[in-house]
Amino acid sequence: MDGQPSDIATEFSLSVPKEVSIAPNEKILMVLGRSYISFVTLATIGLIVLWGILATVNFYMPPEHRGIMFPLSVFCFLILPALLYGLGYIYVKGHRYMITNERIIMFRKFIGILMRTVTHDKITDLIVNQGPVGRICNYGRVSPITAGMIMPMGAAIFSISGVRNPYEVRDSIAKLVKTMQPEEQ
Repeated sequence: MDGQPSDIATEFSLSVPKEVSIAPNEKILMVLGRSYISFVTLATIGLIVLWGILATVNFYMPPEHRGIMFPLSVFCFLILPALLYGLGYIYVKGHRYMITNERIIMFRKFIGILMRTVTHDKITDLIVNQGPVGRICNYGRVSPITAGMIMPMGAAIFSISGVRNPYEVRDSIAKLVKTMQPEEQ
């Protein structure tokens, strides 16, 4: 830091939700948020599938029932995407992942609040999952696995989802986990 005052603590305190409490001896090392592109890719794929179904239904629908297709198309092509992408933005902004010198805190605030915590000494494995679009856009999911965790549901609930540079995040957590393990004699 070269003798200059640092605003890192202030920056982190602004990023940490008020519902998360940090112990006095605990240091925040990294605060991550979910990438909006990770949500947009899933939503877009879902919309494309829906539009394909709508086109197929329209093709096979008898002419006397096609009157319903115009309002349904307006909803599916105009209203639904705006709702989905707008609510998705709020959903993504509600994600915070805090990595401290003692634990990982995963926090999601959207309608309700979900907060999960794991201490570094409980982590047995780290899994990185990156789909094809995630590889192109450089985002992915990092799942810290603990002993006794049931897979695959446990990884989905307890994961750092949609973060940029997932391999760097995994490496940072792995270094912390390694420092928490006692040295073998």
